[in-house]
Amino acid sequence: MQSLQKDLIFPLNDRDDYLKVFKEIYYHLYSNSNVSRAEVLIKDISKVLLYCLSNTDQKKSDSDTIFKVLKKQYPDIEMFITPFELEKEHIEFVFDKLIDIDIQNAPAHIIGDAFQSLVGPNLRGDKGQFFTPKSVVSSMVQILSPKESDVICDPACGTGGFLVEAFTSFANNKKHFCGQLIGIEKDEFLSNTATSILEIYSKSNFNIINRNSLDLRDKDLARNLGEVDVILTNPPFGAKIGIKDKEILGQYEFGHSWSYVKSEDKWFKSNQLLNEQSPQLLFLELCFKLLKKGGKAGIVLPEGIFGNKSLGYVWDYIRSQGQIIGMIDCPRTLFQPSTDVKTNILFFEKGTESKNEFLVAVAENCGHDKRGRSLSSKGEKVKDDFDLLGKSFNNGLQNWSSACVKDKYYVVPRYCVKENNWKNKQIFEFDVKSFISINELVDSNQLAIRKGNEVGSEAYGTGDIPFIRTSDLINLEINYDPTKSVSEEVYSNFKSLQSIEENDILMVADGRYRIGKTSMILNGMTKCVVQSHVKIIRVLKSSIYSPFELLYIFNQKPVIQQIRSLIFIQSTLGSIGNRLNELILPIPEKNDSWNLMIQDFTETLVERNRLLHKLNDNIIDDVF
Repeated sequence: MQSLQKDLIFPLNDRDDYLKVFKEIYYHLYSNSNVSRAEVLIKDISKVLLYCLSNTDQKKSDSDTIFKVLKKQYPDIEMFITPFELEKEHIEFVFDKLIDIDIQNAPAHIIGDAFQSLVGPNLRGDKGQFFTPKSVVSSMVQILSPKESDVICDPACGTGGFLVEAFTSFANNKKHFCGQLIGIEKDEFLSNTATSILEIYSKSNFNIINRNSLDLRDKDLARNLGEVDVILTNPPFGAKIGIKDKEILGQYEFGHSWSYVKSEDKWFKSNQLLNEQSPQLLFLELCFKLLKKGGKAGIVLPEGIFGNKSLGYVWDYIRSQGQIIGMIDCPRTLFQPSTDVKTNILFFEKGTESKNEFLVAVAENCGHDKRGRSLSSKGEKVKDDFDLLGKSFNNGLQNWSSACVKDKYYVVPRYCVKENNWKNKQIFEFDVKSFISINELVDSNQLAIRKGNEVGSEAYGTGDIPFIRTSDLINLEINYDPTKSVSEEVYSNFKSLQSIEENDILMVADGRYRIGKTSMILNGMTKCVVQSHVKIIRVLKSSIYSPFELLYIFNQKPVIQQIRSLIFIQSTLGSIGNRLNELILPIPEKNDSWNLMIQDFTETLVERNRLLHKLNDNIIDDVF
């Protein structure tokens, strides 16, 4: 304890320095106090923090004094009129720590940022509440660029991150915010925490409403309908928290069943209520209800909404209500390790004529890996694309691409990027003659594509014939797992179906992370069975591509990026499906430079295969 205090300069100036103090307080209480639940600890720390920030006479630090002052100042906030759960000695510890760093004279936004960064990671997501990373919040605020007089709302505000970021965006630009911040949150603890944090930032201009956001019968909520200028939100999502309340479902278009009429190519709402609906869909409709005409919204949504054909009515509704402004395709790691659900961000404007053109950005990095670590194994910061995307949307459009709806019921952001973005000769490391699609190659009998088969787990380990799975395609090599090998009998059942030949290309088509990875069947590898999640691609004619040329092109960065744009992720599993046929490939100029590259590429793969077989024959058999 003492060693940390000696290193501190009082008052502190940096957000991270304040965060260190808050973390020290939190973990000291977690380890030494009578309370271990995160929610309770944060609630009591909040009380002491607000007491220190709002009172000049801080000589008295006992729990009774703090409790009386808070009860008088915040009579309508439940969290501040309930007694402390921490013991007196631990309350005094918190008070002394905060006084030591001159908390009252600290910049409000630094205190708020530090405290909020402590709150988020220590709260659970068991109700579908996954707290949005700060860089994502900041980019969404920058993209929508609220005005000083706007009414800004988050109907699922959690701890108030979007509202805080909107407020501080004005302070950072030396502008005075004279509008209103409205947060609605069903969870009492979260709404109280949001109130605490916003009290730190601003003594006015905000209203946190502790209500079920979706129940519009509430007068406090209903008075905001059609009155909001900007909405920024990340509503709760998940398969286990569906809305079943008929009274609530009846208030929403999306609370009813819809049916698709093929002759009119349109979805129509029925009068029949659903038994259950996902909360994120009702929140999406709520955004339209809250916005005034010309109002704008940014909302985080699971990718399933963007590409599930059974939810096509959602997009018919959106187009009837307004205009898509833009979309961000988010990395799968965005909410990991809390959840593996892939999400995207939708920006739209209410009441304007729907057009088929908007902007799309693909964020590949979000500042942390799938385990939530912000530093790599080398100690380097994990890249974060969101800051640049927020800054560039209204200033140069760097990293944003023009997009349009190609299939009105398949609106995955990366898929909407216009075809011309892929037909750019300058993005390849070799001279490009022209372009051709996989579909054109198949139609002209240049290529044949089929999928593998499943053998069933009971066949694993029954023999020594490789069963090639998605995890076996690594670095252009087939590195099969011998424990999953199958018997001659199993092989004979699939031999004629698959008819594997030398120079067949294998590509991962379904799975979690490896879609688009490729390898080639080389000499001595044809006796195998290929899993159903893998496509088998065969070059029938070499007039456009030889097998090695095609494999080389599949592994060029622009082609890999385009393959990613064709993948749809439903919850946690992805698939490229028949969209592989839409892949546009460059046709190279068959000049000396190209021929030398392909010759070197071919010789490298063939030689590696020879050496691996030699290693297998001479060493591995002895080991096993």
